[in-house]
Amino acid sequence: MSYYTLAKPAPSLHSIYDPMGAYCYLIEGQHRALLFDAVYGVSPLRDVVARITPKPYEVVLGHGHIDHVNGAHEYNEVWLHESDFDLFKYHASAEFRTNIVNGMNEKLRPAGFDAQAYISKPPPRLKALPIGHVFDLGGEQAEVVAMEGHTAGSMGLLLRNARILLNSDAANPHIWMFLNESLPTDQYIAMLERTIQLPFDTFYAGHSGDAHPKADMEKYIQVARNATLEKAKPYNNGFEDLKPHIYEESGMAIVIRGA
Repeated sequence: MSYYTLAKPAPSLHSIYDPMGAYCYLIEGQHRALLFDAVYGVSPLRDVVARITPKPYEVVLGHGHIDHVNGAHEYNEVWLHESDFDLFKYHASAEFRTNIVNGMNEKLRPAGFDAQAYISKPPPRLKALPIGHVFDLGGEQAEVVAMEGHTAGSMGLLLRNARILLNSDAANPHIWMFLNESLPTDQYIAMLERTIQLPFDTFYAGHSGDAHPKADMEKYIQVARNATLEKAKPYNNGFEDLKPHIYEESGMAIVIRGA
């Protein structure tokens, strides 16, 4: 049995679900493929991609956080926006991988898992991902779009032919905007207002395999505009030093920093 759960939400798109709670996506064209995000990587991603396609592929990371980058250690080089380079180096460090291993439920350990090998694997070489770059996969083009907010280097991939946007953690129903690496909420709102002008109908986020309609981004904007500390309540998630507060509306949430 595979550690990961696979699905095919669109003809050119495969989702790969990590049971530790994150998704990555494989975009498959006629000639090449592209892996977007690399989850925790405690079980080899290369084996999973090989089951899906024999085509050559590159790896693009949507941002630098722990749950989206640590599978990248299987590769010699990966693409990432330069603004998240330092964040990646911290979150893909032996210290952070040790935290992953120590926090894993035994049920989430793959068969034959070698914790020390996972912790000590060197990270890949980072290639600066330019906004506007287009990966031509043959029959599908993936365009890099800036989606700053959750982190400064957060970005998405616009699949123009499929009219799909992949955005990692940049826009989702439960967004963290209180972290040290997060930008001010008004910049996040401005990003969403710019993003909804792009030619897509649905989008996929990093912690759900569901196709979200573009209209959800309008709701995210409204929630972010309405979020104030007076309306929010304390959010206990291990980051108490940052005083996170959560504001919820219409089944969606934004976590902002307290005073």
